[in-house]
Amino acid sequence: MAKILTLLLYKLRNGEYFQFMSDFKKLLLKLSPAAFHSEAEFTDFNTAFTKLDEELRVDQGSVLTKELQNIDQDRDNIWRAIDMRINATLLCTIAEEVEAAKRLRRLFDLYGDLRRISYNEETAGLTNLLGDLAKPGNAGFVTTCGLDTWVTRLNELNGAFKAKQNERDTELAYKSSGSAKLIRLEIDPLYKLMVERVNALVSLNMQTPEIENFIKELNQKIKTMEHTLATREGRADSEKEEPISSEVD
Repeated sequence: MAKILTLLLYKLRNGEYFQFMSDFKKLLLKLSPAAFHSEAEFTDFNTAFTKLDEELRVDQGSVLTKELQNIDQDRDNIWRAIDMRINATLLCTIAEEVEAAKRLRRLFDLYGDLRRISYNEETAGLTNLLGDLAKPGNAGFVTTCGLDTWVTRLNELNGAFKAKQNERDTELAYKSSGSAKLIRLEIDPLYKLMVERVNALVSLNMQTPEIENFIKELNQKIKTMEHTLATREGRADSEKEEPISSEVD
C-alpha cells in the first residue's frame, strides 16, 4: 500500500511552506488526528502553525500580493473565456469546429476547474494543460476553434504569475526569515512524527479507507511542491550554465 512521500521541507520558501502546511492541516481535520492517535501532536502543530500564520500575515497586504491576486484573476478570466468558447463552439453546427471543440472539451474536463485549487496547483495544472494544447495533435483544434490568441494570453499570464509569485516568496522569505525559521523548526518534527504514525499504520496493514484517501491527497500536494522545487532548481542550473555558453559563442 502507498505511504506518504518524503518532502524536503527545508527547501520550501516561507510562502510555499505555509501553503503546504495549510493544506496538510485541512487534510488532517478532514481525517481527524484521532484516526492515527496524534491528537496531542496536532494540538502542538496547530499552535505553532497559528504563530507562523501571524508571523507571515504582514505580507498579505503587500503590493506584491495584490499584484499576484490581480494576475491570478486575469488568468482565471481567460481560462473561463476559453472554456466558454469551447462550449459555444459545440453548438455552432459546423461539423469541423464541433469536432475540434469536442476534443478540447475532453482535455479541459480531464484537468477540471483549475480556478478552484491552490495557487501552486493551479500554476502546475495550467502549465500541463498548455503543454497539451501545444502538442501537434491538439494545436490544430485550438486553431479551428479560433483560440490561438486566447491560449497565448493564458500562457503569458501563467508565466507572469509564476514570476511574480517567486518575487513575492523571495521577499517573504527574507522579510521575517529569523522568526519564521524558528517556528518552522517547531513544526517540522511534529509534521514528520504524524507522517511516521500514518506510515506505520500502513506498514501494519491497519490503514482505513479514510487514511488511504488522506495519503493519496497529501501525496498529490507533495508532488505539486516537488514540481515547484524542480522547476526552480532547473531554472537556477540553467542560469549557472549561461556564462559558459556565452564564452563559447
